[in-house]
Amino acid sequence: MKRQAVFLSVAMLSLFSSASFAVTGGQSREPITLEPGVTDTQILSAAGPKRYEVHVSRDQTIEISSEHFAGESSANTMIEGALYDESGKLVSRDSDTRGHFLISKRVRPGTYILEVSGTAMGSADEVANRYNLHLNVE
Repeated sequence: MKRQAVFLSVAMLSLFSSASFAVTGGQSREPITLEPGVTDTQILSAAGPKRYEVHVSRDQTIEISSEHFAGESSANTMIEGALYDESGKLVSRDSDTRGHFLISKRVRPGTYILEVSGTAMGSADEVANRYNLHLNVE
């Protein structure tokens, strides 16, 4: 009987752990490579910032912006983007309480890390945490 109770407890914990991972938008430790264009829908993570790699092959201007999930109010959706160079030095940062940020920066060749963090303040609605990223290079 005790063995069945332990098995049931482990099964329930596993079920809730998986659901929690999906809702928070968790990600592996490896950054997601950000390509020019628009990303699939992303979810702000309560577990910490999401990380994206941006590979730059020559001196150029990159523009990275976020867009709140279409059709939903972005009021009180705090989002921040922070761009770091290969040494971990902050290159640029922008934030907004309406679900959008814009980073436009002339950069040198290298690999950059974009960290996106935020929350839908006062909203328990999972949809309020959705966003897309746009990467333009010139």
